[in-house]
Amino acid sequence: MYNLKSIKMDLTEFEAFDTYACKVSPKSTVQKLVKELLLYASTDLERVRAIWIWICCHIDIQCYSIAETANVKIMGIITDQPLNYCDCQKLGILCLAGIQCTTIEGYSKGYNYDVGKTFTGEDDHAWNAVFLDGKWHLLDSTWGAGHVNETCTKFTFKYVEFYFFTHPTLFINNHFPNDEKWQLISPKISLKIFENMVFRTGEFYDIGLTYIHPEVQVVSTVNGRVIINVEGLYPTYFMFNLDGKKDCGILTITKYGMKLEVLPQTAGEFRLKIYAKLFNSKEETFSFICAYLVKCDFIDENFKLPKIFHNPLGPSWITENQGLMKPSHPEPIIYCDDGKCKIRFMLNRDLTFTSKLSCDDVTLSDEVMRNHVFKTQQGNWVEFQIHLPAAGLYVFTIFAKEKAKHNPAHDHVCEYFISCRGKNVHWPSFPKIFSSWTDGCELIEPLSGILPRNEMVTFKLKIPHVRKVQVYGKTPCPLTMNKDGYWEGRCYTQDSKYLSVGVSDKMFDTKFTFALQYEIEDS
Repeated sequence: MYNLKSIKMDLTEFEAFDTYACKVSPKSTVQKLVKELLLYASTDLERVRAIWIWICCHIDIQCYSIAETANVKIMGIITDQPLNYCDCQKLGILCLAGIQCTTIEGYSKGYNYDVGKTFTGEDDHAWNAVFLDGKWHLLDSTWGAGHVNETCTKFTFKYVEFYFFTHPTLFINNHFPNDEKWQLISPKISLKIFENMVFRTGEFYDIGLTYIHPEVQVVSTVNGRVIINVEGLYPTYFMFNLDGKKDCGILTITKYGMKLEVLPQTAGEFRLKIYAKLFNSKEETFSFICAYLVKCDFIDENFKLPKIFHNPLGPSWITENQGLMKPSHPEPIIYCDDGKCKIRFMLNRDLTFTSKLSCDDVTLSDEVMRNHVFKTQQGNWVEFQIHLPAAGLYVFTIFAKEKAKHNPAHDHVCEYFISCRGKNVHWPSFPKIFSSWTDGCELIEPLSGILPRNEMVTFKLKIPHVRKVQVYGKTPCPLTMNKDGYWEGRCYTQDSKYLSVGVSDKMFDTKFTFALQYEIEDS
């Protein structure tokens, strides 16, 4: 974090100091407050830090409108005369601590900032600079304490470390001083450049994010889409909305960031907001980190997002944490114009799976669609074979749970889009599965769940830990095990409606339980 600061510091050295300063109770005078706050401060940096932390812990904001300057008081400093925020900013407490300080006024991009806005008229915010070790340093205790909501009617306490001694090259992202000398950077930037810079909040940096592209806040679609990339230092969850809608893009999680492909469903201008939360965060809510104004004048009619799907798409460190490793398809969209694909994962724990296949353009029941997916699980890997019933854009969702857990619910672990444009694709479903088809079983042929009538069909499959396997139709057809452990044989479909594969774990038992069932085509 100190790399984001204008002076080198180790924040861990402030932990006990910060706790003390935050717990100092309000006093009847500023002088008494400063005396107690600085009781353990031995350097100017510690003096500034103590006052900064206390203000951030005790600030009270009432924001009456977006256009008005916030009226802020420091609770209880003077019981009969609450201090206005500007009075507090104008040296007050810091002067009593012997620190040279100044108030800076200008334009700002806060939580209620309207992305794409141009700044005119009076300034809308004030912040501080303090003189330490021969140079000026920037800080904003209002934003360090928390933020107001979008309608500027509610203040939320949430400490943001970023706004203490922020490096000037980062502070300029959302603070533009009236006097350019207080930019503290060289070369100086113009108001127009400030307006065009992508809007990032302090939380963007506080959670360890370091890179964002595009770096301008107004972006136009190309072929109906805009791509946003964010990277950082730690595994991070992300979410977004486009004018409040969460299903207008494809979000994929990278090792320490994300890629977001925004696809507006209509032409126009849209506000894109992105939120994030660290993987190991104790916070329940996501933090608002950045925003864009997206302009769209073209819709890609050849790619319409499904009505129901769940971001993020594709495998990531999130799926790895749930036990699925080394995916055969690392990208969120699988293209298979022949209508067939296999998705494979290595497993680092003992899991059971269910899955769901859906498509807006295919009107088949959930049960029929389930039979277009065939799962094979052996050892430390799992494979899902998918044969699509028709062309279209499908959503394939994988659910899993640990076998040792008694909870019957399976958790959502991974989701893909499967795109098929082959107009002649009409794959039949796989055979129906019964309880005797367990982990370790493998089907080589026939894969089609619908068999031709009055033909010889070759069977080859692996079912471990059984003594007999037999195909039941009009007459029984026993299979024999080859040297590789596969049961195989040729069976005649005849005039049966079904062919079923039965198994028995006893050599002389006449009772069989079903593992698979095939339909026979109508004559």
